[in-house]
Amino acid sequence: MTVGSIRTRTNDQKFFRLFNVGEGRRNIVLLQMLGDGLIMAMLSYLSFTFVTHLHSDIGAPQPFPYVASTIGTTTILIGISACSGVYNVFDEFSRFEVMKSTIKCVAVAMLIFTATLFIFKVSGDLSRLWLATWSSTSPIALCGFRLLAESAAQSLRQTGQLRKNVAIVGANEIGQKLAAKLAQNGLGTRLVGIFDDRQTRFAKGNYDSTTVRQLPALYGLLCEGEVDDVVIAIPPHASQRILELSQRFHPFAVSLRVLAPDGYENFQVLDSGRYGDIGTFRVMDKPLDEVAALVKRLEDLVIGGVCLLITLPLMVVIALAIKLESRGPVLFRQQRLGANNLPFDLLKFRSMYVDQTDPLGHQLTRAGDPRITRVGRYLRMASLDELPQLINVVKGEMSLVGPRPHALAASAAGVAYARAISDYPIRQRVKPGITGWAQVNGWRGETTTIDQIRRRVEHDLYYIKNWSLSLDLLILGRTIVAVLSRANAI
Repeated sequence: MTVGSIRTRTNDQKFFRLFNVGEGRRNIVLLQMLGDGLIMAMLSYLSFTFVTHLHSDIGAPQPFPYVASTIGTTTILIGISACSGVYNVFDEFSRFEVMKSTIKCVAVAMLIFTATLFIFKVSGDLSRLWLATWSSTSPIALCGFRLLAESAAQSLRQTGQLRKNVAIVGANEIGQKLAAKLAQNGLGTRLVGIFDDRQTRFAKGNYDSTTVRQLPALYGLLCEGEVDDVVIAIPPHASQRILELSQRFHPFAVSLRVLAPDGYENFQVLDSGRYGDIGTFRVMDKPLDEVAALVKRLEDLVIGGVCLLITLPLMVVIALAIKLESRGPVLFRQQRLGANNLPFDLLKFRSMYVDQTDPLGHQLTRAGDPRITRVGRYLRMASLDELPQLINVVKGEMSLVGPRPHALAASAAGVAYARAISDYPIRQRVKPGITGWAQVNGWRGETTTIDQIRRRVEHDLYYIKNWSLSLDLLILGRTIVAVLSRANAI
């Protein structure tokens, strides 16, 4: 390295010293870990004090097993949390995601701890009441702490005090445009600069961007840990040049990115893999793996079967009321699309006059619809017309929770749902449900505008992406509240 390059490196290090916020970010992560540790230790101590006070007549237990258990379990919890990305100060999480990940991490840590006690046959040395108290209070306290931490991190991101430092390699037109994007507010990034080693590749256009610097200046910043991401802004077809540049960054602890081919902005790349010597990107995954699918099926069979048995007498009464009021079948069958785009007959109690039913759903039901019978109006108000769908659930055609299946000809503002929303077919990747995330968030009832169906689809896609047994149980609980409130019922 020449004296000139060393001088350039030194000057650039001074110039970019203001970008060095890595130490501050590490301190934030460390504070979160310490906070988790202190909360776990404090709750363990309080639980121990509670148990000791409760059983004061038999003497105080030995504290060492409790101290060792607290240290071990807390260490496991912090490790699991770190691996799950909970401490990532860059990513923005919703409150539900924070609480979900926290409860999951605590549950796994406690299960590992409990399994260890049984494997080494030392469970008798610890109070079960202490363990139960500690296990039940820890998720509540940690959820509160992490919600506060996420709120503080969000404030830092909004004020620009917490951003990723990004360096661009490639002073061509693409690099300049990318620099202009990164310089915009709200992206959670701070542009360190544009770097290149070939003057001939510098863009000639009129761009408002950082002055282009030589690559040795970037190496100096990388050595100091002042860069989080390096983006090689060279068109993907120049693969050999990209490979050559990427190899220069192998010694540095930095995230390296390359530009995606045209059209990849429409995909979310999950990972990469190879079939022999042919490389591929995974842009979509199975919504439920084998274990999750089995758990969900058991949930449907157990809860759905119990609900079917409990409501059977009520269904008989409803069937008699429908039969006495108007002629025609008790059940209304309407073909709808289920998982993997397979059609099935959705079952409902008939709530319309038989000669005015709409098998394909060309005309959506609206408030005060004259086609609805008197019995049907009460059934719809209480959502009792949906009860026969428990049969669809037990048969495996539907699930208790999932995207609501729509009539084949259903439309909003005269436009078919699938034409109005490009992501609409993704809903068919899982079984449709009697209730869903959209319904318990107020998106049930009439869909007269495209925006209404768009919001429904957004909630359905969120459910598919974030499925868990706890989310299903939450939706089922909120469904009971929604039905009792008769919100948006027709």
